[in-house]
Amino acid sequence: MTVADDLTAARRLLMELTDIPEQLVDVPANSDLVSLGFNSGDLLRLAVTVEERTGVPLDDQELAALHTLDGIDRVLRAHGLTDIEPQPTQDIP
Repeated sequence: MTVADDLTAARRLLMELTDIPEQLVDVPANSDLVSLGFNSGDLLRLAVTVEERTGVPLDDQELAALHTLDGIDRVLRAHGLTDIEPQPTQDIP
């Protein structure tokens, strides 16, 4: 079993979306993402990615929950997504 096997779906998703994935391994699950250096663009990209993966638009309460790893995991579980398979990244023109 590797370290990656122990990661929650939220950590896997954030590691896929950031340029600093190794820093997310030991971050407490209740840490606020903004305090970790995520900006509004990062949070928007996270929200859009979660909506794409779940196939469902997120409501206001779910969007508000996306500021911590715990919150992201709750939203993903609520939509039946408990594991994140790596997706190819696309460059935004």
